[in-house]
This record gives sequence, structure tokens and C-alpha cells, in this order.
Amino acid sequence: MNPKFYLASFIACFLALNGFAQKQNVYFLKNNGKYVTERDSADYTRIVREPDSGTVLYNVIEYYLNGNPKMIGKSSTIDPIKLEGQFVSFYPDKNKKRIGTYENGQLTGEIYDYYPNGKLYRQSTCLKFTDKKSFMPEDEKQTVQAAYDSTGAILVKDGDGHYPIFDGNFKTIKEEGDVKDGKKNGTWKGTLNQGKVTFTEEYADGKFMKGTRTEENGTTINYTVKEALPTFKGGESAFGRYLSQNVHYPARPKQRNIQGRVILSFTVEKDGSLTDFKILKSVDPDLDAEAIRVLSQSPKWNPGIQQGAAVKVAYTMPFNFSLGGR
Repeated sequence: MNPKFYLASFIACFLALNGFAQKQNVYFLKNNGKYVTERDSADYTRIVREPDSGTVLYNVIEYYLNGNPKMIGKSSTIDPIKLEGQFVSFYPDKNKKRIGTYENGQLTGEIYDYYPNGKLYRQSTCLKFTDKKSFMPEDEKQTVQAAYDSTGAILVKDGDGHYPIFDGNFKTIKEEGDVKDGKKNGTWKGTLNQGKVTFTEEYADGKFMKGTRTEENGTTINYTVKEALPTFKGGESAFGRYLSQNVHYPARPKQRNIQGRVILSFTVEKDGSLTDFKILKSVDPDLDAEAIRVLSQSPKWNPGIQQGAAVKVAYTMPFNFSLGGR
């Protein structure tokens, strides 16, 4: 795929569609995903428009507050969106940030990432991951075909070379090492916590083998599990049982037949406790409060793991309230 031709064609099609009057939903959001009621309180705006003739996918465009586009794509749902098909994201100055494809809300296929100055940083391929009950580290999902520095000099060619991975702002290198056939290989080194923690890891054909983490005080930790998401102890089935036994539909919204999906965020602490609950999308004050109550009383979870150590992890969860059959 030629990314320049694709980008121009995709935006041209979207702008052409914008010339027609369409029904649309407008949402104001913070960068953490929280919905707010006023544009002035938001970090960006999301507009979801009805599908074009001959398709069932909704048109989605997000704008920075300066009026420049943040993301253009399509979704199989209105809210929350589940991206489907091709998309383009942008930096606030309108330089392209990423071009790629989603399938059922999952990034897949060819991806083109760009530096803030507009130069191509990376061409990679994201594997389709079908087992939703398992966790696959990002390293194993993605293979790198090419990478460049910010001037355009080649770092990785045909999947081979020395590959730096940057933070989200391209200010610092998070980790770096060699890739072979697009996969991590040999020794990789990186930093965490603004450089206060360092780590060294060994890879073979893209598979993580082992690592050593050095804390700020000099303490070292050897690990064979690189990263893991927080999980409810006992897994999804145990969490489902916990919810069914502890969720009580509040009387007022029940009497008024108020239903819907509350979206909330919270933090899974290093010890597995849940803290810092925030409602990202409200349905009803009583339903919001019930979702927070049940999760705040949850037993401790298995904490998230990063480079062999327990870490705080921000978590977002939809909480469905339905009166079906009652």
C-alpha cells in the first residue's frame, strides 16, 4: 500500500461525504476517555455520522479544540465506538500520525507511524489476535518491516536493523535493540520511570526469554514474565459470579425503566486493590453509584506486571445495567 496515495484518497472521500447533510451525534471527551458536557471542558470532540449508502459503518471524525482533525475512521457502533476498516490519525498541527486498519475494534495489518515533523518513523504489521481470553505482549503482536530516524535515514530495512522505540511524544527512547525478520532478537535495553529504572532483556525470534530490572536504589530483579494485565482472581467466570451476586439494581432507575452502559475507570494498585474510581460516561446517578460501590468492594485483583514488577494500571470497564425479562 502506498501510504501517501491512501491518505489522500481516504481524506478526499471523507470530505466529499461531508458535503451532504447527515444525522450525527457529537461527544466531548477528555484524553482519558471521560465524557464531558461542554466543549470548553473537553480535550477533543468526536462526531459520529450515519452510515453512507451501501454500508453499515458509521463515519467517525475527531477534532482537536483548535479545529484540526485528530482521527478519521469508521465504526460498527455509535457509542462507544468500535473502529472498523481504514483510519488516519493526526498530530494537532495536522501532520499525519498513523495510518492503519481496524478489524472488530482491533488494530491489524499494515501500520504506518510518523514523527511529529511528518517523516515516516515505522512501517509494521500487526497480527490479528483472536484469543481474547489470553494476553499477548505488544512485542509479539507486531513485526517491523522498516524504521527511520527523524531525518529519514534508514534504521531497519526488510525487517533487519537496530530499532529504537520512543515514548508517545518522541522525546525519549523507551527501549532499543536489534530486530531480525521484523522481530526483536538478542539483547534489548530500556528505561522506566523517567530513566530511574533500567532493564535488559533477551529475545529469540521475537519471543521474550528473560530479563533483569535494576531499581533506582540498585536492587536487581530477574524475571521471566515481562508484562501482564491486571485480572480478577479466578478469571472472567469468577468475576461474573462476583457481579451477579453483588450487583443490586437501584429502585428508582428500576421503577423508571432506566437502563444503559456506565463506563468507568479505576486504578489497580500494586497490591491488587482498586482505587480512584471515575465515571467516564454516566447513565443515571444511582446506576453510576452502584457500579462504583460493587467495584470498590471487590476482592483484590492480581496486579499488572511490567518488566517483572507489579505496577499501577489504569483500567476502563463498561458496566451494563439491563432490565430485560423483568
